[in-house]
Amino acid sequence: MKGSRLLASLLALALAAPALGADEPGVFKVPGTDSTIKFYGYVQLDTTLDFSGRPVGYENSDWATILPAVPADDSPEGKRLKPQLYFTARTSRFGLQTTTPTGVGNVVVKLEGDFNAPNGFQSETFTNSVGFRLRQAYGTLGGFLAGQTWTTFLDLGAYPDVVDFNGPGTIALVRNPMLRYTLGLAPGAKLAISAENTRGPQFGVDARYQTIPDIHANLTYGAGWGHVSIRGVMQTYNRAAVGTAGIPPADVYLDQSPESTQSFAGAISGSLKLGGDTLVAQFAGGPGIGRYMLNALAVPFVSAKANGDLELWTVWGAHVGFTHVWAKGLRSNLVGAYTWVDDPKIDGVATPNQVGGTPFEKTLIQGFVNTFWSFAKNAEVGVEYAYGQWKSFTGGGTPELEGTQNRVNASVHFNFM
Repeated sequence: MKGSRLLASLLALALAAPALGADEPGVFKVPGTDSTIKFYGYVQLDTTLDFSGRPVGYENSDWATILPAVPADDSPEGKRLKPQLYFTARTSRFGLQTTTPTGVGNVVVKLEGDFNAPNGFQSETFTNSVGFRLRQAYGTLGGFLAGQTWTTFLDLGAYPDVVDFNGPGTIALVRNPMLRYTLGLAPGAKLAISAENTRGPQFGVDARYQTIPDIHANLTYGAGWGHVSIRGVMQTYNRAAVGTAGIPPADVYLDQSPESTQSFAGAISGSLKLGGDTLVAQFAGGPGIGRYMLNALAVPFVSAKANGDLELWTVWGAHVGFTHVWAKGLRSNLVGAYTWVDDPKIDGVATPNQVGGTPFEKTLIQGFVNTFWSFAKNAEVGVEYAYGQWKSFTGGGTPELEGTQNRVNASVHFNFM
């Protein structure tokens, strides 16, 4: 209730204040201060219709495309539970941004959230209630940034234009708490360096952990023709020595020095303007890239050998997207993506098709074709067909498994302004 009153007061204050100018829509001067405030956001209805296997547990996990989570074609979920329809408005978003001039430059503060948090309690079972989650919360002064925003490893300019809320799994869909500094090198060129929050335990509660931030660097150059971005990330993985106990907890930490290893992964991406059309592309990967590629969720990020040494899993991915503008307010996109995993052969043993009932996917291919129509100044509808298929490892003579996605996505989007 207090939050609602505060929001109403802020809105009333902003609406009562004069706008700064027609060239800055949605920006208002805060009376009695030197600050301006901008409100933004949208309401969106998303629809998915799956004609083949759909991941289970939509309310407590991600409903948008995560290809590694698509069930195997010969599983009960893959053979019988189809087609499946899902409506949600949980991606609806609200944000505000303030700008305050100071003696050392403008201080910009941004706060943004949506309603796409996992929520299995009330959701579809009762009133379709969903949980609010923090997306972005940061402040900047000049080139310095502190707070939570998109990882420096993500190039939003090379993000394909898709209806699906996640898009191809070659993307680094990560927002991290961080410290970042961006340095202008020349007209159109900039270098960003950041220290970002680590993931910590990789899967559940075990002996793997991280002790220093992930270190990122991103060199970007942009001009009228488009842009290019070259990025790298270093992660440090640690694993404590454990023994097995007869009673819970199963992991007993031994008095031995932990093993550690470092991961270096990279990416190159960009965009190219072709008249009114746009081409985007990216190639990324490396040993231990882990959470900085969505499809890397198909395998562990790091495994331990019998002698305690750590073995990083190497994943590579590439995507290409083309946007064609038919007329004002009408555009279509064609997107293709491919991800492949190198077999690490832990202690010389090739990776099987699954472990403990969880498939280990080796290759993942995806395709999207869509059309967007802006039917009003602040409203848009999009329709898309999304295809995906993963195939598993076959180590030790295990047969190849595969899982297929055939999905129709649709969205109706209304901006606040």
